[in-house]
Amino acid sequence: MSTTAAKLPDDAAEDNASAPIPLRERPRDWFFVVAFALFASTCLLSDTVNLVGRPDPHSEYFIARLLYNHGADSLLIANPRFVQITVGYVSALLFGAFYFVLIYAFVRGRDWIRLPAVFYAGMIVMGTGVYLAVGLLGDAPLFHMACGPDSGFNYKFSNPTLSLALNLPYPLVALLLVARMWRDHPFTRRAR
Repeated sequence: MSTTAAKLPDDAAEDNASAPIPLRERPRDWFFVVAFALFASTCLLSDTVNLVGRPDPHSEYFIARLLYNHGADSLLIANPRFVQITVGYVSALLFGAFYFVLIYAFVRGRDWIRLPAVFYAGMIVMGTGVYLAVGLLGDAPLFHMACGPDSGFNYKFSNPTLSLALNLPYPLVALLLVARMWRDHPFTRRAR
């Protein structure tokens, strides 16, 4: 045995012998690859609208007509400052780019994505939770206290069922991602 090998901990030789499991042998991971591709497209096609301005249900932009004409997400159309920041900046720019990193890591079987994926999942669950809470519960009492009883602000979803259908996949997939990343090395096969 070499002197270098003698200085290594007992499990170091096993770590060096691990190899990524090919995606074809991880068929359940295709679910995540497809979900992240869909999420990346929504970030690029719809979340960027809140980044550059207020969504217009009467716009010529096909995504605006598809999403906003049904009145499903009145909170997006109102586009208050917290929506501009969470949907526009965080979702469109940060998460939009991170979905491509997730896709790469899942396709190539990279274990280093484990911790960033768990942090991402926490951010998605928290952010979507706040967004859905405001949309479902409204915040009229807050505005009545701050702006007077004649305040027209509420930000409540006009169609809660459709809004939940559009928004719940994000935290649900994030929770599934945490379950998938539970092992120390989610994409590698241990040498025996």
